[in-house]
Amino acid sequence: MQEAYADLEIRILALQDEGYPVEITFSGEQEFPRGYLRAGILPWVPSASPLDDGERLFRALFADPRLSAAWAEARGHSPLRRVRLRIDASAPELHLLPWELLRDPGDGQIPQTLAACVATPFSRYVAGTWQPGSPIMGRPIRILIAIASPQDLDAYHLPAIDVEKEWTHLQEATGGLDVELVQLPQPCTLSSLAEELRRGYHILHFMGHGSYQPRDGQATLYMADRDNCVALERGPELAEMLARQLADTSVRREDKLRLICLASCHTASRSARDAFCGLAPRLVAAGVPAVLAMQGQVPADTARTFAVTFYRQLLQHGLVDLAANEARSALLTSHLPAVAAPVLFLRLRSGALLGQRGHITSEREDMFWPFLLENIELGQCTPFLGPRVNAGLLPSNESAAAWLADKYGYPLPDKHNLVRVAQYLALSDPGLLRREYLHYLQLGLYEHLALTPTREQAHRTRTASLTKTIASLDWAERVLSIHEDEIHHLLADLHLPLYITTNYDSFMAEALEHEGLQPRREGPRWEPQAGSPQYVLSPPPGPERPVVFHLNGHDGDVEQQEHLVLSEDDYLAHLVRLCRDQDALLPMNVVRELSRHSFIFLGYALDDWDFRIILHGLLRSIAQAGAPKLHVGVQLEVERNPNAAKVVDYLRRYLGRFNIEIYWGTPQQFVTELHARWQAYLEAEADEWRF
Repeated sequence: MQEAYADLEIRILALQDEGYPVEITFSGEQEFPRGYLRAGILPWVPSASPLDDGERLFRALFADPRLSAAWAEARGHSPLRRVRLRIDASAPELHLLPWELLRDPGDGQIPQTLAACVATPFSRYVAGTWQPGSPIMGRPIRILIAIASPQDLDAYHLPAIDVEKEWTHLQEATGGLDVELVQLPQPCTLSSLAEELRRGYHILHFMGHGSYQPRDGQATLYMADRDNCVALERGPELAEMLARQLADTSVRREDKLRLICLASCHTASRSARDAFCGLAPRLVAAGVPAVLAMQGQVPADTARTFAVTFYRQLLQHGLVDLAANEARSALLTSHLPAVAAPVLFLRLRSGALLGQRGHITSEREDMFWPFLLENIELGQCTPFLGPRVNAGLLPSNESAAAWLADKYGYPLPDKHNLVRVAQYLALSDPGLLRREYLHYLQLGLYEHLALTPTREQAHRTRTASLTKTIASLDWAERVLSIHEDEIHHLLADLHLPLYITTNYDSFMAEALEHEGLQPRREGPRWEPQAGSPQYVLSPPPGPERPVVFHLNGHDGDVEQQEHLVLSEDDYLAHLVRLCRDQDALLPMNVVRELSRHSFIFLGYALDDWDFRIILHGLLRSIAQAGAPKLHVGVQLEVERNPNAAKVVDYLRRYLGRFNIEIYWGTPQQFVTELHARWQAYLEAEADEWRF
């Protein structure tokens, strides 16, 4: 399991009178005061020592006291930071600097080269509106090796490339890993490359010669024509070809190109006039999530050592920026030159290029996925969404509890326990509790979307509902630029008729509407009157008009908000109602549907009040009503524990009473894998119909 990295973005804007404005944002929440990078940083004159150059560049970037204070605070808050350098298109000349040498002298701590340390995965981030897609979950990873070695390179004063030697070297570099290497036959032409990419590859590794022409600001690759003579292929033509490939609907979504490695000279160079003139940024703009390219002349030993470490590490943990750091560290350890030459341009905020699957500890593992996918196809599967599904979208229950506890003087030591803190506040004013809790969630929503509310917007959070704030911020569209594989959107793509949540937000409904569906948000009938008609949803839940049922209430309706389940007393009363008055509290056609469905529990821990009430208040009564035994798919998080085997055994026995199979992993892992398997399932069915 990978450690959690804090998120640190350094954004540099166009030159002003005071210099280049620099903005530092930490974990999408904390924005530090703006500082300035002096214009005298250019032109950059390198020395003979990369380490000295790295410290010189670092001191120049953080010379402004506001920026040095921001860096020190972020470093002190979290030793693990994912560093994204985001240079605006209006300041392309700054890409000429060797940012990959940035070296924090440490101020009494151990110095760190940011782009060569596992604690600080580093990339040059390229912002955009297109979606880079989900991490690759399938295996093996398919890598296309294209080695361009036309026979007349000497006419261009370029050395020939030993194709067999380079091919053997790449085979050795990936030996023992779950990959499939395919070599593009000679001659390496643009058309043959395009044709082969249609077969579906995850990574393209291009080895050859490149050049950069300052006159027109274009990068060029020395590829071959049909006669194996040099064909000069310019950056725009290559980018357009790849854009067509990525848009090709005949290629499975799981087999789309995710990474291009350009092992050639000058392919990362950029024009000082246009931030997208260099080849690598053009490829990112064309839709490739990650491009690794060489900036300047790269000796063969440097290129080989970097490639070996980079691929081996990438195929172990899947994080492309971390793998690039580890490979650069290998260059420094080996005292090889040009350590700043490999440059990673990235569109993935998380760095997750390859997905890591969870695992199922069950005797019925071979039936787990087929059963679940068939139930999804039949519309007989219901996700249950718990609080941890919203990680990275809203503040956690623990942070909300601490905020409320500090604000209202909670006297007990367990101030991170939301249920306990809510119980304390509800004794005085339950209405105030609910308003303040929702107000805090709205403020957190702005922070997690990296937005700063205006004074008017901040004031409006006092009276507006969380639902209205989510809609006003265009959350469904905006969140996709931050979370490439956002959970609610992936679930919406399943087109299920019913989603049940114990959260209060409208994320699931917004994602369904973004999918082009007509969702409805419903909740319990909290105060049924004597003689009231049976509670039935009309029309019933369906794939085109799905229902998001908020088991604990929501804030999109006055009655639902007044009954939000937050405190201990709320949960106990809710459990009693579910056990005693389920027929009056819940829609009967929803209960009937649940008796036929398989369930997916996402974002719950075993000791969550929400989860226990679902088990004992909802599922137990359905089983007692004579429903057939359910095969339930579930994902639960388990904290790291030295007695992990005993924990697993206990949970299997405890949940086995409810016929629940356990998927061990995070909600994101599960939903990403489920979505990938669902896409493959649909494609396999479509292939059957073709024959």
